[in-house]
Parts: sequence; C-alpha cells; structure tokens
Amino acid sequence: MMRALAMLLALITAPVLADDLPTPSVWENQSGSMLHIDAMDGEGRFTGRYVNGAVGYACQGIEYAVEGRIFDPLITFNVVWRAEAETCHSITSWTGTIEGDVIATEWSLVRWSDAEAEAGSGPGSESGAGGFARYTGTSRFERRD
Repeated sequence: MMRALAMLLALITAPVLADDLPTPSVWENQSGSMLHIDAMDGEGRFTGRYVNGAVGYACQGIEYAVEGRIFDPLITFNVVWRAEAETCHSITSWTGTIEGDVIATEWSLVRWSDAEAEAGSGPGSESGAGGFARYTGTSRFERRD
C-alpha cells in the first residue's frame, strides 16, 4: 500500500514535459516575431532567443534572451528587453498552451518610460504611476523549423 501511494505521489509531483517540443526549435507568431528555443533541462526549463518582428515597435530584429518553463501542455516564457544593441525598458511574459505545432498564448508587457504621455496609450493598455504602462494581448506561434 505504501509503495503504491509513493508511486502515485511521484506521478503527481513529477514535472511533465512537452514531448512534442523539440530542442532546438523555432516558432513564429502572427506579427512575424521569432521564438527560438535553444535548450531545455529535465525539469522543463528552457532558454533561447526572441526576435521582435512586430511592425511599428522598437527593439526589432535584435536577439533578446528568453527563459521559460513547460508543464505539458502549459508553457510560460519571459523576455527582458535589454540588449547591447537596444534597450526598451520593458518585460513581456507569455502564458499559454502547446498543442502540436502551435503555441497559443496571452501576453502582458510592462514598460517604464520617463515620458508620461507615451505610457498607457493604445488598446489593451493600463496606465500606472509615473511612466509605468501595462499592455496585454494574444499571440499564436507556429513551428517553423
């Protein structure tokens, strides 16, 4: 009885990894941004690169470090928009699911700017104190490799 309980507990608490998420792999969203998943450990933590391709936004065409975690079918990953080439004083977090060759997410971007007029403008935005703004939306990534 104790052995069966221990096995059940191990199954419940052990991380479940996305077997269908090859490493390395490349994913593109509807805005032309590219998510590169370069390495994943046995706990489902991964690292890679994110390249913004969204027209009309700064920090385009530059590789930014991405870190994430998979708990199949769930996924979450983050980008701190800081690089030698360009810094955008922002952090974006994506959370969603993986199904086959599609990652469907909701995202939240927080941004700091000294220009208050710039903060909190546009759809899906919420102003905060000073130059703080929060933006939200959805992204659908499809596997490209």
